[in-house]
Amino acid sequence: MNTVEKAALLRNRDAIVQNVEFNYIKEKLVAYGVLSVQEVQDVDCEKTKSAKVRRLLDLLPEIGVKETFMTFVKILEEDYDWIAERLSECNNRDSPDAASHLNSDPFAAPDSLQHSLIQCGIPFPPPHLIPRHTKVAQIRECLKAMTQGQFVVIHGMAGAGKSVLAAETMRDMDLMVNTFGNNVYWLTVGQTGTDTLLTKMQALCERLDHTVLPPLSVDQATERLRRLMTDPSRKNSLIILDDVWRGEVVRAFDFGCRILMTTRDASVTDVVHGRVLLVKVQDGFTQEESMSYLANCFNISAQELPEQANDIYLESKGSPMVLSLLAPLLADRGEYQRIDAHRWDHYLGKLRDRRYTQLKRHGSYNYETINEAIAMSFDHLDQETRRSLNDFVIFLDDVNIPAPVLQVLWNCSRYEMEERISLLVANSLVAQHFQEQSSNCVVLYGIHDLLLDYLKSHLTAEEQRDAHRKLIDSYFAECNNYFGALPDDNYILWFLGYHLYKAEYTELFPQIYLNLSFISAKLRATGPSDLLNDFRKYKDYISEASGRNSQRVEDYTHFIRTCGHIVVQCRHLDIIQLALQQPKNSCVYNDALEMAKMSKDRFYLECRSVGSQTKESMDQVLRSTILNYGHVTAACFTQDGQRLLSAVDDGQIRMWDVDSGKELHRFVGHNGSIHQLSLSRDAKRFVSSSADGSVKVWDLSAVISKLDGTPLDHPSSPPFHPPCTVVMGSRTLVAGEIEHRPNKTPSPRMRQDSWHNMFDVGDRLVNDNSLKTYTGHTNEVLGARFSENGALVVSCGLDNTARIWLSTACMELGVLDHPEPVTTCCFSDCGFFVATGCTDSMIRLWNGNVSLYTCVAAFHTQNSSSRILFISFLSDTSLLSVSDTEILRFDWTLSSDEEGESDSFGYVTNSLANANSNCCYNCATVTDDRQLLAVSTSKDNILLYNIDSTEQIFEYVGHTGTVNTLHFSPSANNDEPPKWLLSGSADKTLKVWNVADVERVECSLSCTAFHAVCPPDQSSDFLIATVGSDNHIQVVSGSSCETLLTTNDVESSKDQVEMCVLSHRASMMAWSTLSGLVKLMSLDKKEVKTLGHHSDARVTLLKFSPSDVLLLTVSSEGCIKIWKPRNETVTITGPRKGVIDCFFIESEEKTLMVCGADGSIRLWSIETGHPISLILDNYGLNLTCVDRASNRQWLAQGTITEGVRIVHIPCDAEPCSSKPVKNNKGFRNPNRLGHQVVPVRVCRFANHVQSIAIGYDNGIIEIFDYLRNTLQATLEAHQSWVRDLQWCQNSPFFQLVSLGDRIAWWDLSSSRFGTSTSSVPRNPTQANRSNHLAGGMGFPLTPITPGSSFSSTSSFSSSRFINTGTAQSSHFDGLVQTVEFQTRGRYASKLFVSCDGRALVTVSDSGILYILHQLSQHLK
Repeated sequence: MNTVEKAALLRNRDAIVQNVEFNYIKEKLVAYGVLSVQEVQDVDCEKTKSAKVRRLLDLLPEIGVKETFMTFVKILEEDYDWIAERLSECNNRDSPDAASHLNSDPFAAPDSLQHSLIQCGIPFPPPHLIPRHTKVAQIRECLKAMTQGQFVVIHGMAGAGKSVLAAETMRDMDLMVNTFGNNVYWLTVGQTGTDTLLTKMQALCERLDHTVLPPLSVDQATERLRRLMTDPSRKNSLIILDDVWRGEVVRAFDFGCRILMTTRDASVTDVVHGRVLLVKVQDGFTQEESMSYLANCFNISAQELPEQANDIYLESKGSPMVLSLLAPLLADRGEYQRIDAHRWDHYLGKLRDRRYTQLKRHGSYNYETINEAIAMSFDHLDQETRRSLNDFVIFLDDVNIPAPVLQVLWNCSRYEMEERISLLVANSLVAQHFQEQSSNCVVLYGIHDLLLDYLKSHLTAEEQRDAHRKLIDSYFAECNNYFGALPDDNYILWFLGYHLYKAEYTELFPQIYLNLSFISAKLRATGPSDLLNDFRKYKDYISEASGRNSQRVEDYTHFIRTCGHIVVQCRHLDIIQLALQQPKNSCVYNDALEMAKMSKDRFYLECRSVGSQTKESMDQVLRSTILNYGHVTAACFTQDGQRLLSAVDDGQIRMWDVDSGKELHRFVGHNGSIHQLSLSRDAKRFVSSSADGSVKVWDLSAVISKLDGTPLDHPSSPPFHPPCTVVMGSRTLVAGEIEHRPNKTPSPRMRQDSWHNMFDVGDRLVNDNSLKTYTGHTNEVLGARFSENGALVVSCGLDNTARIWLSTACMELGVLDHPEPVTTCCFSDCGFFVATGCTDSMIRLWNGNVSLYTCVAAFHTQNSSSRILFISFLSDTSLLSVSDTEILRFDWTLSSDEEGESDSFGYVTNSLANANSNCCYNCATVTDDRQLLAVSTSKDNILLYNIDSTEQIFEYVGHTGTVNTLHFSPSANNDEPPKWLLSGSADKTLKVWNVADVERVECSLSCTAFHAVCPPDQSSDFLIATVGSDNHIQVVSGSSCETLLTTNDVESSKDQVEMCVLSHRASMMAWSTLSGLVKLMSLDKKEVKTLGHHSDARVTLLKFSPSDVLLLTVSSEGCIKIWKPRNETVTITGPRKGVIDCFFIESEEKTLMVCGADGSIRLWSIETGHPISLILDNYGLNLTCVDRASNRQWLAQGTITEGVRIVHIPCDAEPCSSKPVKNNKGFRNPNRLGHQVVPVRVCRFANHVQSIAIGYDNGIIEIFDYLRNTLQATLEAHQSWVRDLQWCQNSPFFQLVSLGDRIAWWDLSSSRFGTSTSSVPRNPTQANRSNHLAGGMGFPLTPITPGSSFSSTSSFSSSRFINTGTAQSSHFDGLVQTVEFQTRGRYASKLFVSCDGRALVTVSDSGILYILHQLSQHLK
């Protein structure tokens, strides 16, 4: 059936459906051979009469018989002659209706087709159209095959004719009518912003339905179009989006309709990954297309072209760029159609004379001819424009050039720069791209690498050097020669090293790269990988020829490798303070100390760490930290330990260089998160298991061979050639004296942030490059491993099975069924046994030697509710398992009878370790020699065990998120111990730890069971009591960090010490255990006394009275005990919901105020234990914290949902007698403070002003005047819970310290501290600060940490850095700036600050005690 016949059926479809009865004609259809009996039965299966006719009409065009249409008409003539007559009329090729459906040349489309094309918005063809029949046919096939919600994307470089191809594709009646039913809508998108996009979508909505008001937002437009396109009449519609630049456009039109799209950047389709059919537009024309193009340009036939035309095609390889540049040059200016053979010879000679053999990047281009084409275009440029273009010689291939870079380079304003660059853009010499970023639009420019190579080949070395110097000098003038203030414009911090080298400013390398201010700026802009690459590449210049900076380079490299990710992740961290945490013998520490000493208006803290793993010890064992693109879900080493593989939740596997952090390769194929990566014994392959239900085997050896056999850097980058002479200091060196590294290329090793591909899509990833894919699992696959010889693979998952596969073919050898999901699996060394771990807390042993993997044994863990995380064979008769709560070893003996049946089985279980009550295990790994075990815990630390001795060797601390994966570096043989341990975490980092040189650890410290006091005669020297994991209590001097005392009577390991407290005068220490045991110790006599037990529950509150005479303990059930001298005890029955805190009322310590978790406040007699007064009844609240003002008249209650309640305590509520009374009649209703809807974690009254600080679980701190009930400030520095707050009235630098995921110091001095518009200023100076109010609520305060400026005259700079390189924080909603001091671990819970603010004590969740002292030069 031809197109006209199909169109006739389509045009009369409704009439046929409404009138024809299929039952009347079906016998004739069979008799005349139109349908077979089976086809008639298929049609009869439809339920309604109209559905049967529609099915028939859909079936008729698919029948290959030529006379089908005419036979069908003949059948209809007997009963439906009027329909047959209409069909015959439409099939008459001489009729207007038939003519409108004929395929025709695009230049001579019939009126009906042209009318439809115009109605659909299809643009007219260009004057010199080159028909590309093959490509058009390919696109049409894709369009016909596409389904609802799919995208056909035509992509290619600028000027490749994508839009013309899209329009030419639609000039087909069959496609327009039969496929899309004339429901085609063309939209030219272009470089649109959100508003313009909305306008275009509104126009389309109005076109489809003009009876309703237009949508008011893009989201509304998307939903409106989704509804309109679901109309049955538009079910086959096609929307054509021409010239799409942004993924936002694709997302807006992703509402289930068929989409044809043209774009120069195929990455915009990432938002609809998996539903895209990509059609690549070739870079060059064929010979026929090239001849046709040239002939069209001269309005002659191809036969009339001179013979030089074919030579030009051969020289240009059909490059559109060359042809488009040559065509106007070849034409005689007097008469365009006239062929001037001499002109053709002239330009053909130019193509042939120049050869640039080094330019052979794209096979479809001949770089010599391209450069000659560029040279011809230069003839028409004026001198000023040519000079502007020559300045682009300094840039690298495929680099985005932000507009501000050109402003600095040309030392002009934005508008002057736009005028200069517009000429280059108009001549297609420079590409322009508008990239929208949040609230603004960034203009990027780019120069094609072919044009760039031409410039480099036509400028001398001196001219290129001067061009680089021009850029460097301009930037240094911009930042006043302060390198830390170089702007983060997404360019200069990426490429500074390259430009310094090319400018031959090598003497500046040590000044810049050994400067903490510059390092901070570059880390925040590019990350540690690119900075480490610069240190490696320019090491000779940074170290200087004499090598005097060699140690500094080594120390700085180690600092960047181990701490660089912290600077990136904590944008407001002061790098000087971070550097002060380095070992004292480090050059980084000494440089930071010098910078701190020069900062007279800033304060810095010296950090002294105590605990199992101090920062110094961690830095010694931490080899490197690599930032990933998301939460690390799986990771493993390669054979040499110099590279590693990792996976995040995007389904891609990345290979990294361990030391530089450079990404080397990507393995693509999975469609879901990857749970495990496992290396084969020969390290030539690795296997991955994924949430997409598949297991894949990958070829690792081929990738490594390629990396080892070729330069590691980007092939498009120019080689590294040291200059002939280099001036370094007072000595001139010959190039040969400096190490020559030809494979080292200029920065960056990674592309700029938000990099846009302007010219091609050649580096897009392929769909799947795995060797084998196993798809037998029906749910997520949690793990997979190779057998020892690599012949088999075992996998396990949530489908309650483990499966055995042949590794060299996609063949399943066995299915091991389980009652519950299988979490881990492995082979024995001999390959006969498979072990599986299940969520039912059982480990099963399967024998595949005799029969097909029969379960021969089942091991029961000691904890029946635990989940098996990891198993590994230690030998053929020994197995190691790690569950949530325990590490076990199983040893067995297995004997078989003569027929191979299992005769007897017995095993012995040994416990290696158990998790503490407040943590659990997450993942584990063992070394190849089965000597070491590494296991991570819920505290985000990693424990290293010796398997044979069951002793803990070391504890690795440093991750700030859940550790999801561990792997030891492979050994060359089983007798060689591993050197490195790899860990991957939810904090988006990979860490490589030293295993060989670690020593046995001390115990770690509890982050909650510690206390600190300053003795009365010492203002800032703390005495600190800490509880270790060994259940000993240590008393540490805050000034010397020496351990003064360690308790000898260790409690039972099952009765962990949970709380300890020092008396106010530091003469006594008390502690409680998990069982409720309470003990007291005299620090002078070192005598320990057991006071008694809380038999009902554990102790939740432990405190001395102000006089240190009484000790108060509270249990979780609300039982209060007051321990007095002479073994006297008073018991008070508090609220059953629990007690938050208690306060001794008067100096005589006869009355106790009890604050219940239910919101009640009661007074109790300490002498009798009887109630005295009810201040506040139970309101059914859930309190989280309380605090009492220093004047004893106010109490703050932190709640879960209602902020903070301020309760006034009347004076008569402090009775001196024990006479019981009822509710206090003078009580005032509580005031409510707080604007957050999350739980309050901590609240603190200030002692010196009528303010209260409130810390929330969302990281926000609010400062209120609690008497006037007004918000004074909102402080934002924390990303998680604010766990503690401490006021300090005697420090000249800060007044408030907050603790959570970091420590922040806040300057709330009178020069900064203000009140809301509704309150009266406390002093005249505050009245002048009202211009800083924001929204009538408060004004920005300055939270500061060590190193931040608190001067009232400081202002925000366009740079992130000020003066000496201290990072200036960015705004948080225009109210806050801060620089935090980052602790190791995720958080700390309690904070102690000395009265003068010079000392601070806390313990992080990683078990490190931090004792912070203000540097002496900052003490005032």
